[in-house]
Amino acid sequence: MNTLKVKNIVFGEGIPKICAPLVATGYEVLIKEAARFPSLPIDVAEWRADWYEGILSPDTSLEPLPGLTDALKGIPLLFTFRTHKEGGNLPASADAYCELLRRAIGSGFIDIVDVELFTGDGIVRELTDLAHRNGIRVILSSHDFSATPDKEEILNRLKHMEALGADIAKIAVMPNSPADVLTLLSATEQAFRTLSCPVISMSMKGTGLVSRLSGEIFGSCLTFGSVGDASAPGQIDVTELKMILETMHRGLTG
Repeated sequence: MNTLKVKNIVFGEGIPKICAPLVATGYEVLIKEAARFPSLPIDVAEWRADWYEGILSPDTSLEPLPGLTDALKGIPLLFTFRTHKEGGNLPASADAYCELLRRAIGSGFIDIVDVELFTGDGIVRELTDLAHRNGIRVILSSHDFSATPDKEEILNRLKHMEALGADIAKIAVMPNSPADVLTLLSATEQAFRTLSCPVISMSMKGTGLVSRLSGEIFGSCLTFGSVGDASAPGQIDVTELKMILETMHRGLTG
């Protein structure tokens, strides 16, 4: 598996990087939350734009981006609008979703963009190509909030993301048993060995917490922690998360 560098962050080597979401609904709170990030163990900031009021209005949707960039002081910014069908906060038409991502990519203020795999191959290729032309890295993602697909299906999705030009391939699934977590971890390990791009994977809820902590063992290059409100089931505080990741790293390298 290849590594990927975004600013000073290298994905795919060493301790998994920590991403924290920004989920405020208004400008002042959003910028205030972002200003805390440089003092915390956070490698990537994710603006979950589907939480922001007015995000689908062309007049106000990308207003926070310059302020976020200043507040983060060099931390890479991941732009994500999570659609309702994949666990997001706000419904949006396919056209509105794609137009928002096009504008974010062209803004000059983001470093990485999340594009959902099931948007459709044609749109995914268009958005991925547009991002790459603008020097933006792409996470292609798939989220299942009801179940864990079998190992073959998980691998097929990750391979398809790679084929569509993903810089990082991401999958998040919901476990209904401990065996589901093992399925996700086994698929991650195989993807880590066979894909040319880094992989992010997670099993959600408390049952899947081990998947958020064991990326260095199984091959997931990034994990999500919270600062205040979590954006998905199973996230833990970034400071606690960093301590656990470093403890596991010492155990692996000691």
